[in-house]
Amino acid sequence: MLVKFSLKLSLFLSPLIFLVFGYLYTDPFKVVRRYEEYPDNFAKSLNRDRISTQIFLNNHQKYNYKSFIFGSSRSSVFYAREWGKHINDVTPYHFDASCETISGVATKLNFIESKGNKIENVLFVFDRSLFNYEQDTLGSVFVQDYRVSGLDWWKYHTIFLNTYFSKGFFVAFYDNLITGNFKNYMKQFLEFRKINYTPIFNDFIFTSYIEQIKKDSIGYYNQPDFFYKRTLEKKLTTPAIKAYQLKYLDMIKESLFKNNTKYKIILGPTYDQYTFNQQDLDLLIKYFGKEHIYNFSGINDYTNNIANYYEIYHYKPSVANDIMNKIYSTK
Repeated sequence: MLVKFSLKLSLFLSPLIFLVFGYLYTDPFKVVRRYEEYPDNFAKSLNRDRISTQIFLNNHQKYNYKSFIFGSSRSSVFYAREWGKHINDVTPYHFDASCETISGVATKLNFIESKGNKIENVLFVFDRSLFNYEQDTLGSVFVQDYRVSGLDWWKYHTIFLNTYFSKGFFVAFYDNLITGNFKNYMKQFLEFRKINYTPIFNDFIFTSYIEQIKKDSIGYYNQPDFFYKRTLEKKLTTPAIKAYQLKYLDMIKESLFKNNTKYKIILGPTYDQYTFNQQDLDLLIKYFGKEHIYNFSGINDYTNNIANYYEIYHYKPSVANDIMNKIYSTK
């Protein structure tokens, strides 16, 4: 009787067992095992925070990183190699995360210190979204690495397992894995753009956008419903920095002071042309000094030119290079 029941139970659970085994074997989110490098992010939903953390752990002793770029995916266009030319460092590190939060930046600084690395130079690329997201509500693509955040490892991995089993993710994943094709229904589950991660520097490159623009720039910028029109009216935002986030500003300030760090804070030229809130700006000035803050938000030459953007979320490396040339000018 017991044997018969066990066989029936095993048969009943076999699909689940197969899916769990498949998860551990294929490691769709690249979080089960350690990786020295990461593949192009084509049709895979990888976590940028995980990548940044793991590549740092792989290389921080060998390359003795001491210069860091922090921010969301908008910071990605500030290529570390290019920034290094301004600070005389041949191996700066890009420690960014998709939908980064101010708590994520603060804990990354502490994490770097805990690993014995100096923090001699820092470039912060901020905008109001940094204060609008919460790490524990962002899901598998955005949750911060548990080794940095302090989240229990099992809670961290549960987030990825929930994504794997929810809303048909595994159906789309295995369909793409087996057929090699990307189908329309997969868009809600998988990343279809090709994105490259550079070794050592950990830069994040929007390869698909670059290739599309190179092939047909006119067609690219005339895609229907791709860019929305903006008015010429000045757009103000409500304060984004919350009271509880001040402790993270304190943590960042303390780390910079302790390491005698040379740093600059860029308030980026977002496509929406919203001006960084004055109350928030005053807070940043209070904590970090006006001389360290460079405000490129609002309506300006960068934001007026649609050709400066890949889409409504990310501006181009040409903008980042021009900004770096300005803020690191000796004049």
